[in-house]
Amino acid sequence: MRIEEVEQAGNTVDLPSQREGSPDGDAEQEDFEVPSVAEYRAAVDAVYRDYAIEQGCARVREIEENTVSPAMRRIESEDPTRHLVGFDYRLKGEDRLSEKVGHWMDADSSLTAENAFSLVKDAIRYTFSYQEARYADAVSADCERLEGQGFELVERRNSWGDDQYKGINSRWRCPESGQLFEVQFHTDASFEAKQETHWAYEKLRSSSTTEVEQEELVKYQRQVTGRVEVPPGALDVPAYP
Repeated sequence: MRIEEVEQAGNTVDLPSQREGSPDGDAEQEDFEVPSVAEYRAAVDAVYRDYAIEQGCARVREIEENTVSPAMRRIESEDPTRHLVGFDYRLKGEDRLSEKVGHWMDADSSLTAENAFSLVKDAIRYTFSYQEARYADAVSADCERLEGQGFELVERRNSWGDDQYKGINSRWRCPESGQLFEVQFHTDASFEAKQETHWAYEKLRSSSTTEVEQEELVKYQRQVTGRVEVPPGALDVPAYP
């Protein structure tokens, strides 16, 4: 429902004091429903919230198209020995993004849509895939290139010592808009393992997954990830902060 429709619904409620044609006020009143102030306010708030989320999604798309993706392509062109993979999926789907933002706003009623968007760390995401022999040096070089493009490193997690997921995940901030985006650093083997186990990762996050299922899923992830070799120097890439 649009704001105009909510306002129209609230402003056209008829409030008869008595049945038509009754000479006195003693006749039984007509059966009608009047929206309460709280209901009307909630309807208006819902419309404004949906509009704010819609505008936020459009803003994320604009930043991705005009700022982040062009910079990532420039960075990619500086080293032909590695490349961006999964580039078509660099932008989180609007339905999923709206769902995440709505979740944050439901959890904290004081959050604006803009604040909630700032909490979604992977609305925009990229993945570099490297040759194993050059992995550690190339990751360090690309982090320097990202900083050279003006992006601010917010977080870097080194998971090469993990038994269920191997790779390095990082978060960066655009200087002007403050928009966060994610960059993952993988080898071909670790990226394939991540793709192969993604369904298990999603199922492990589900509240409907039983303990028995969780144990089996963890076992499966360990089996797949256990086949991935750790590149030389990968464990030495520092985490941040």
